[in-house]
This record gives sequence, structure tokens and C-alpha cells, in this order.
Amino acid sequence: MKERKFIEESVKRLLISEYIRKEIDTAGFGGMEMKRTPFGTNITLTVNKPGLVIGRKGVKIQEITSTLERKYGLESPQIEVKEVDAPDLNANVVAKKIALSLEKGWSYRRAGNTALRRTVDQKTGGILIRMSGKLSGERARTQKFMYGSIKYSGEPGRIGMRRGYSQAKLKLGVIGISVGVLDPNYRLPDIIGPVKPAQVIKVEEKNGTEGERSQRDE
Repeated sequence: MKERKFIEESVKRLLISEYIRKEIDTAGFGGMEMKRTPFGTNITLTVNKPGLVIGRKGVKIQEITSTLERKYGLESPQIEVKEVDAPDLNANVVAKKIALSLEKGWSYRRAGNTALRRTVDQKTGGILIRMSGKLSGERARTQKFMYGSIKYSGEPGRIGMRRGYSQAKLKLGVIGISVGVLDPNYRLPDIIGPVKPAQVIKVEEKNGTEGERSQRDE
């Protein structure tokens, strides 16, 4: 029974995430965090344009709150909207910007290189942009744009890499864009810094000089 309840909660969380992402896609979805409290469910949304999520006089955010409570059965949902601190370091925002650029008619090379350069200028340790679909012809293929250190597995790949995904809907078909950005604040295990020398503490004699001690000994 516990396993079944765990699966149901995970599926419910996934459906809520997909619904919110679809509703605020134009605002630049940067991430979502959902926590249960004794007073209800707190949902923190990180977006590039908070005004589009809140809406005029809070109408948009009220509609989302009402849907979460009515359709998904959340108890007293409370939504908090935060602005992305560094949009060019957020994998979801970067992927969405690339998708919008492709839909505006940019070539995939220009869109990928522009996003790569903006992220590199923010002093990231590494970034990987992968585009899949009909990029320049009838045959689908994959194109990668890479810089710096990219981690695929282990703790660095699970914790150190921020991952995002978006889609660009073009006439030839849908292009999938996945982005992985190495967190600038994450310290890689193979980076070893210099060891600080031990501090030398000078101890002063409180019982007088050596000569005075020798006289007392005599």
C-alpha cells in the first residue's frame, strides 16, 4: 500500500508540473518546488517574467490556484513567484530562449552559438546544448554545442548539472532542445585547492625569563 501511494503521489506531482509549465511557458519557466506544510501546499515558481504569471490584478495566478485545488485536489495551494537571478545560467530558460529564436526564423547554428556565448559570459564551468529534429533538411539529426566541463553521471552529473528542456514547433516538425549547465557554485570532486599552512602560535612565557627561572631553581 505504501508503494502504491508513493507512485500515485509521484504521478500527481508530475501532472501538476506539466500543467504549470504549460500555463506559464511564455513567462520563461525556470523551475518549480513543491512542499507540503500543516497549512497547505506551498509551490514556488521560478520564472523569467513574473508579471506574466501573476497577471493583471492577480487574475492569472488565481486561475492556476483554483485549478490546482479543484482538478488536482491540492489542499490550500499557495503559489509564490520568484524571478530568475541569472537567466543565462538557468537551463530551462536557456532552452526556451533557443526555442523562441528558432520559431522566429533563426538558423539552429546562430541560436545555439548565441545561447552558448551568453552562458559562457556568465562564468559557467560548462554547458551542453543538444538540438534534435529536422534542423536543416528532411532528415532528422542531432547537433551539439559544448563548452567547458560536462558531467553525465555520478554525483556531479546528478547534482552539479542543471538540466532543462523545451520544444520549437516549426513547419518541418518539432525540434527538441535539451540544455545542461554546470552550476558555477558546485565544486567538482577532482578540483583540489592549495592547503593553507598551519598557523604558528607564539607562546609567551608568563613566569619570567630563563635566567630568572634558573635563579629560582638554585
